[in-house]
Amino acid sequence: MTYAFSHRGVRHSNEENTLVSFQRAVDVGVTHLESDVHASADGTVYLFHDETLDRVTTATGKFSERTDAELAQITAGGEPLCTLDELLDAFPQAQVVNLDVKDEHVIGPLAELIERRAAHDRIALASFSSARSHAVRHLLSAPIRRSPGQSEIILIWLCAHLLGWVPKALVKDFWAVQVPFKQAWLPVATRRFTRAVQRAGAQVHVWVINDEPTMKLLMERKVDAIMSDDAALLMKVLNF
Repeated sequence: MTYAFSHRGVRHSNEENTLVSFQRAVDVGVTHLESDVHASADGTVYLFHDETLDRVTTATGKFSERTDAELAQITAGGEPLCTLDELLDAFPQAQVVNLDVKDEHVIGPLAELIERRAAHDRIALASFSSARSHAVRHLLSAPIRRSPGQSEIILIWLCAHLLGWVPKALVKDFWAVQVPFKQAWLPVATRRFTRAVQRAGAQVHVWVINDEPTMKLLMERKVDAIMSDDAALLMKVLNF
């Protein structure tokens, strides 16, 4: 059974990772949310993708150099920026909030928030660098779900396609292997890859899929989850 992740919420214009964008996803029945986290200069954890404010907000410059007071005056697509605390408070029905740990600056604040809220069961960690998600895990008092970084994924992919199987040791610390459908011209989320990872004991999540034919193909391949910008379309396909 494949389930849905809303990728940075359902966004209109530049309002990604805002409360209103995630409300749209929740309104169509999505219970798994995906986002990215950076920390302010004050150590508050925000849902935000880029290192700088330039692309989607009314401001410019590095996110981590702005105070909470400054960030309160900045909008994305006309919407206020959203903290992780606000997201967790707004959507207690969200089963999993999958977070990409974007840099070293957010590691300590994110771990403190998870501990303070006892949110170990609600949050999953991802990062292109497993070292960052591992650093958060090291600061926690209880286990938390994680997915591997880029270097581990390459090794897992090679094992799946060259050997036809993945050693359990490669995925034992991870609940899911989160991958693109393909990388440039190279297929990644193939049927062979999916079966090998699942046999080794991990889930396969595929990002970011916004067209119906690819969603249906991945369902046929029995991937565990699909991440999409188009939550309404994904829920329609999954519930067909």
